[in-house]
Amino acid sequence: MRLKLVNEIDLDEIKQDLHKSIKKGFCKNSYSFEINLIYKVIHEYSNYENLQWSIYGDEKKVFIGKLKSLLIEISGLDRSLTWDCLSVLSRYKNIYKERNQLQMQYIRSN
Repeated sequence: MRLKLVNEIDLDEIKQDLHKSIKKGFCKNSYSFEINLIYKVIHEYSNYENLQWSIYGDEKKVFIGKLKSLLIEISGLDRSLTWDCLSVLSRYKNIYKERNQLQMQYIRSN
């Protein structure tokens, strides 16, 4: 199944919500605002949460293709996010590697 954004995203509204969350102290990481925005869109405004366990079971090339497609959609909402989307893609590549190593070590070995 394909990763995709939900219909009718108002990026300005999402940005305002993220600013409020940061002000209230809910966002306690060292990522830039733009990176946090991309993660918020991925996790709250796409079908990633529903598909994450199944897509991590895909081959790496397929997984990366699905994630790239989603990040291209996100960068289409705001072109200034393009470089940050590439950083996010790099992080998810590392997460894929880690999850597969854990799976092979603990889950697939049984």
